[in-house]
Amino acid sequence: MSMAMAACSVRGDAGCSDKDLKAALTSWLASPPRRIDRMILQALLCTAPLKVKVLSNCGLYLASRHPARATMGSLLDAVCVHQLQPKPFEFVNSVSNAAGFHVAAQLGLEGPNLFIGAGPRAWQHLQALAALDLADGLIAQALLVVIDENGEFEAKAVLIEKPSQAADFAELTVGIDVLQLQL
Repeated sequence: MSMAMAACSVRGDAGCSDKDLKAALTSWLASPPRRIDRMILQALLCTAPLKVKVLSNCGLYLASRHPARATMGSLLDAVCVHQLQPKPFEFVNSVSNAAGFHVAAQLGLEGPNLFIGAGPRAWQHLQALAALDLADGLIAQALLVVIDENGEFEAKAVLIEKPSQAADFAELTVGIDVLQLQL
């Protein structure tokens, strides 16, 4: 039996532009935020379809191997190579919890909002963090999100109400219909 209530998986190839992501996002959010980077777009795109099932006292647990590469590259180039002040857009979006901030704002989440670096066991680590808050009664739900981009991208989100020991996304979502979006 699945621990998940709802899930979404979004995939896209390397040719999928930020403009394409924004266009897809407008079908899920009435007024998506402006001046956001690729990782934030991907996080919003995999979580926005779950908005109708998410309670305000839901915790958000997001993982990615690295921040948005283009944003971080531009920031490092400006500051380290050219010794310039970073652009506000680059600086704000380079903070690791920027994606979590925007997801929480768009979905109306008031629970904990954590970002971790994703490794090979990202889903297990996110579940462990969420399990603590669920067990303490701090939250009624946990939204687990993993963003993986290396040329092509995959953004996955799972909404759970009970602690789980699932090994990965596939095991977390056994028995439920996962919304699959291909860009």
